[in-house]
Amino acid sequence: MKLILAIDIRKGKVVKAYAGFRSNYKKLLLNNNDFSCPLFFINTVIEKFKINYIYIADLDALAMMKDNKKLIKNILLSFPNKNFLIDAGFNYPIVIYNYNKFLEKHKIKNYSFVLGTESIKNYRLNDLLQKKNFFFSIDFNGSEKKWINRFSQEKVKLNLIFMFVKRTGGRGVNYSVLKKLKKMVCQNNCFLAGGVKNKSDIKKLYFLGFKGVIVSDMIHKQLMGVSNSPPII
Repeated sequence: MKLILAIDIRKGKVVKAYAGFRSNYKKLLLNNNDFSCPLFFINTVIEKFKINYIYIADLDALAMMKDNKKLIKNILLSFPNKNFLIDAGFNYPIVIYNYNKFLEKHKIKNYSFVLGTESIKNYRLNDLLQKKNFFFSIDFNGSEKKWINRFSQEKVKLNLIFMFVKRTGGRGVNYSVLKKLKKMVCQNNCFLAGGVKNKSDIKKLYFLGFKGVIVSDMIHKQLMGVSNSPPII
C-alpha cells in the first residue's frame, strides 16, 4: 500500500487545496509557518515520514498558463531516491514527448507521468505504454463514465487513479461508489486521491484492493501536531 504525498504547485509555490476550487488555493501555511517552498516542504515531510512517492500537480500547466517545468526538474534532481508522479495537463502525445525529452536531457529517471481525463485529448494506449510507465487519472467531473468503460475494456494492466477533487481536504471517502468502481476495473492497479482522512481509511482501502492513496491534508495535520503517530501502515 503506497502512501503518496500530494503537492499542488502554483507560480512556484506549494498551495493548499480546498474542495477542488483551484482559484481559491492559497500558499501552504501550517500553524502560521510557511511551507510554500516546494523543496523545504518535501524535505520536511520525508524527514518525518516514510514516504517514497510524491504526486505533483502543476496547477498553472493544468490551467494552460506558464508551467513550472524548470522547478519540477530541480525538485526531481534534489530528491533522486524518491519517485514522482507528474500531473501537468498533458493533453496531446507531442506534449508528453517534449516534456519527457526535457527531463531526459538532464538524465532524470525518477518520475512517471499522470494523464488526467480532464486534459487528455487523444492517445493510442499501446504506443504510450511502450515508452513510459503512466498513471491515468480518472477525474470525477461528470465525464468519468465513458473513461471507466474504456479502461475496463483494456487488456493491458494499468495504473488508475480515482481523482475525487471535490473531496480533497479530507472530506470523506464514498465507499459504496469505490466498491462499484473497483469491480469494473478490477484487473488494474487502483489508487485513490481525495477524501482520505486517517489511517482507518487507508486500511479499509487496502482491504478493498487499492494499491495506494494520494494524500495531502492528512500529512498537513501531522505536521501541525494534530497527531504524533506517522501516517503509515
